[in-house]
Amino acid sequence: MRLIMDRSADWMWNTYARALDILEGRACGHALPIIRKLVRRGFAPACNLLSDYVTEGEAVRLLRSAARRGDATSAYNLAITYRNCGDMRRYRTALAYAARLDPDAHAELRSFKTRFPHEVMRPFHRLAPDRS
Repeated sequence: MRLIMDRSADWMWNTYARALDILEGRACGHALPIIRKLVRRGFAPACNLLSDYVTEGEAVRLLRSAARRGDATSAYNLAITYRNCGDMRRYRTALAYAARLDPDAHAELRSFKTRFPHEVMRPFHRLAPDRS
């Protein structure tokens, strides 16, 4: 049984690498159908990648499902997605969940901020003042 799982994981990583090569122009083909197939199989890095190419609602759904399976990168990206939407309550909750999986997210949670230097935060009135 363990051997079958190892082969399946190897296949997913090899397929994911092929899709990345296509996206970066090192190979020919269509990457998104490959990524979607990996997402249907529950491959967390593919969920994280596909979230950049779909609507915001679907991206949240993908990242949430990958985070529930224990993927630290997806949990952190879910928190950042909420922050970029201006939903600070969900940002803090998702960041707390990501902090359990990743020490870098834990450090960000310890120094939690409500103002950010990113221009995307201007519409939410969360832009940090310019200190220069």
